[in-house]
Amino acid sequence: MNHRYKLCAIDLDDTLLNSNHEVSEYTRKTVEQAMQRDITVVIASGRMFETTLPTARTLGISSPIICYNGAMIRHPITGDILEEQNVPASIAIEVMDFAQSQGMQLNFYLHDHIYSANRNQWMELYQRRTGAPYEVIDNFNERLRGESPTKLIIVDAPATIERLLPEMKERFFGKINVMRSNAEYLEFLPKEANKGTALANLSSSLSIAREEIVAFGDSWNDIPMLKWAGHSVAVANAKPEVQAIADEITGTCDEDGVAKALARLFHLD
Repeated sequence: MNHRYKLCAIDLDDTLLNSNHEVSEYTRKTVEQAMQRDITVVIASGRMFETTLPTARTLGISSPIICYNGAMIRHPITGDILEEQNVPASIAIEVMDFAQSQGMQLNFYLHDHIYSANRNQWMELYQRRTGAPYEVIDNFNERLRGESPTKLIIVDAPATIERLLPEMKERFFGKINVMRSNAEYLEFLPKEANKGTALANLSSSLSIAREEIVAFGDSWNDIPMLKWAGHSVAVANAKPEVQAIADEITGTCDEDGVAKALARLFHLD
């Protein structure tokens, strides 16, 4: 067994989950074996807490979950919030007004619930991928004005998101963290929120050193976590920028890439 690593932080979509957003039986058994060897397995996802829970339960994970791209750390058994950050209400208003003026889909995350002004193709795309329930409310901007969400996401065509990313980064520089987590997602997060910082905070609370941590990911929002971890693994379907900074590349999410890397790293059957 590799005694160097004690914690594995694993992204969900397109990393641990296959392209059908499912955990294969081989992956489930491999993660279970790792935990039986006293390896702490942590889900680190951009998803909301509620939509990480089914996977945590399928795998029998009882370690705190990093969700909302690091804006929240929450326990899957007790539901206790161990760490939480929010987007200031004044910034949320700016983002809401911008999305409304452009006729764009905006997901507003408040108290682990998604609110939307519309039910459209972009909201349905997000819902299909994550299984996240959402609520369409009238007078969206007025009713949510003054609230401080955990995060917001504009969902639109990849070309639109690519164009908006530098514009929004410049507009909110030093105020919040703006990132692209998926080709269609532009995320607005609390200033200090990212998976790397959340993993550092969680591992410190667990008395696990950086050098004892392996992180797995596929997309831009995983980069801070992969850079911080002692060892980083990108799945073969990861974005080129992610593969470029990873210490190693494993198989794709449809080839049980995470499970194969775990089996090799920890000499699992």
